[in-house]
Amino acid sequence: MKGKLLKGIWSIIFCFAFNVSLFAQYHRERNEQIEVIKIAFITNKLDLRTEEAQKFWPVYNNYQKELMELIKKRREDRQKADIAPNDKINADLAYESKMLDLKKKYKKFYSKAIPPEKILLLYQAEHEFREHLIKQLNHRRKSTN
Repeated sequence: MKGKLLKGIWSIIFCFAFNVSLFAQYHRERNEQIEVIKIAFITNKLDLRTEEAQKFWPVYNNYQKELMELIKKRREDRQKADIAPNDKINADLAYESKMLDLKKKYKKFYSKAIPPEKILLLYQAEHEFREHLIKQLNHRRKSTN
């Protein structure tokens, strides 16, 4: 009796772990697909020449890496339950300030790779891409409900 119960418990744990692993893999693959689409979208909008692309993409990839670290840190800070509401507000304002500082920092780097007109197009393309993603997600949610 104990053996069957133990096997059942281990089977449930294995199935749960397997499903979590599959979900994580799906989530990673989906994020990678979105990133590929975003790169194509930005490339199309900026109409980068070869030499511009060679200078621009490493800078943009570094920006994305720093941005993701900042977003991850913000998410972790927001999940802390023992922080007073006023401190959370201050943390959010500090986060917004860091975001602005990051954008200013990378504007300087972008200007070494592409002209100001294309930097403006980059900001517009990122905004358009986010809007497009949000519309797609909302459309999917409506069609599944």
